[in-house]
Amino acid sequence: MSLPLANLVSIALTVVSLAVFFVALRKANRLNAMSRVLAHQVASSAANLQQALAILQAERETCRDESVRLEARLRDSDRVRSEITRAIDLVERAKTDLKDGVRPSAVPVQPAPVAAKSSGPAFVSASAQAEPPARPLPVFVNRIVRSADVASAVL
Repeated sequence: MSLPLANLVSIALTVVSLAVFFVALRKANRLNAMSRVLAHQVASSAANLQQALAILQAERETCRDESVRLEARLRDSDRVRSEITRAIDLVERAKTDLKDGVRPSAVPVQPAPVAAKSSGPAFVSASAQAEPPARPLPVFVNRIVRSADVASAVL
């Protein structure tokens, strides 16, 4: 091979290597620009995730507080329900006690005169002597009767 031919081949290879270098440099610049865009998108996504996390934590706190309130309401509802059930049972028991204690009398009951009450033994009718003693009223009924102003009314 001659020297000019070797120079020509060397120049051609240098041009090809420079072309490959410039193409690689251009691709590297594009890759660098894409990596910057990707880094910006990742940072934006991270900020959005942080915001979503803060919103979810606030929502979790709200749900927890609401759950505590609901549990308290449920406990109160259960307590009230049991009290209502107990009161209904007491009323039913008092109702049956009162029904068992009520006996129809042949003589209508009239209030006794005030003077007869204060003067010694009062007149007792034959029907009152024949009746067995009435069952005592439940405690809450006695309490109500004692606290009420009955003013000579016969219960």
